[in-house]
Order: sequence, then structure tokens, then C-alpha cells
Amino acid sequence: MKKYLLPLILLLVIGAILLKSNSLKNTPNWGDGTDAFYKELIASKGDFAENADEAVFDNQVVRSITKEETENILAQAQNIQKQVLGLHTVYDGAEKWIEVDLSDLKLYAWEGKSKVYEFSVSTGRPGYETPTGEFRVWRKVLSQRYKGGIFGTSSYYNLPNVPYSLFFGGENVPNWKGFAIHGAYWHNDFGVKNRSSGCVNLKPEEVGLLYNWAGPTIPAGANALTATEDNPGTKVVIHD
Repeated sequence: MKKYLLPLILLLVIGAILLKSNSLKNTPNWGDGTDAFYKELIASKGDFAENADEAVFDNQVVRSITKEETENILAQAQNIQKQVLGLHTVYDGAEKWIEVDLSDLKLYAWEGKSKVYEFSVSTGRPGYETPTGEFRVWRKVLSQRYKGGIFGTSSYYNLPNVPYSLFFGGENVPNWKGFAIHGAYWHNDFGVKNRSSGCVNLKPEEVGLLYNWAGPTIPAGANALTATEDNPGTKVVIHD
């Protein structure tokens, strides 16, 4: 009996290891870079990086946006907007909400049943689909670096100073996944082609309007803020 005991114990140990390994396949791999981006995002003050790396998209160097351009877009947005800014509701109590139609590559901004903006967008390419469902903006960041893909391949991107990010999450999409509505200075395929890794891309000058309009409200002089119960983010509805 004893001579069979050791092999039996070894089989049980190996089985336990395999079972644990299989269960981990359905959990987030916090070492794959996602956690690093999330930590960077939470710590970010949203300030423009003056001496950033070259912007790279699809493993090709692209022209980045300048600090002056970023500031001018936001200043122009603030000058022309007549809507209630920053808050998640309007004067009559109607809720603001953002609708993204993946089939038509359109984004609509609503105040109750009144449409205030309509923009063309680019969303997730095959294999990197933009999630559908009902979410909330949980963090606003004026300027943020996005980086991902495999260096040296067409999937690689390193994009400093991406303007006006509205990070959203909820339902089946936890905040750490880093999905956002943001400006894209590296392509002009809005309404034409899906180019992103799951985010919703808009022209910088258009998302500047949305950034100003959407909650949470950012105090003057701040470039990043996380939503709270007292200062909630705008609802985001994404559908096919």
C-alpha cells in the first residue's frame, strides 16, 4: 500500500496545479500591462507632457498634437458652448447621456430627449471590439499617454498627450480595462473605418466639446478628476 501512496500524492498535487491554472485563465492577468496603465491613469494629473516620445501608431511615426493646439481647442470649446457644462443633469433635471452607435459610427450627446451634439467616430477594429452596454464616465483626463500592442509589429502604438479622455466602465466592463472616449490625432477615419483598440475615437476639436459638456465637473485649473457619488460621471450607452 505504501509504495502506491507517493505516486497518488504526486497525482493529486499535479491535478491541483492544473485545476488552479485553468481557473486563472478566466481571471485578469495583472502582469500583462493593463495594471500598469490603470495605475498610471489613476495617478495621472492630466498634464501635457512637454518632452514626450515620438507618437507611433500601427508601428509608424505620426504627427502628435501640440500643447498650444490642445489648449486652443479647449478654449474655443468653452467660448462657443451654450449647454450646461460639466454636470450630469441639466436645469430641468433631465439627465445627460452619451449614445454611441457602432453600426453607423456615430456618437450623440443628449440632454434628456434633446440632442445637443452629433459626431462621427471610429471604434474598435476586429479582435478589439468596443464593448456594448450601459456605462458611466468614471474619470476625465485632459492629456494621457496610451501604449499597447507588440513593438515592431503593426499592432504597436505609443501615443503621448492623447486629448480629452472620458474613461467609462460598468456592467461587464471594469474600470481597469481602460476604455475611453477620446480625441485621436493619428488618423482621420471617423465615420469611415474602425481603427481603435476598443476606445471611441473622435476628432480632437469635437471631443473637446464633449469633454467640457460631460460630467464629472472638473474644478478650474485641474486636468484630471475621478467621478464620485456627489459628482457623478455622464451615462454612456453603446449599442450595435
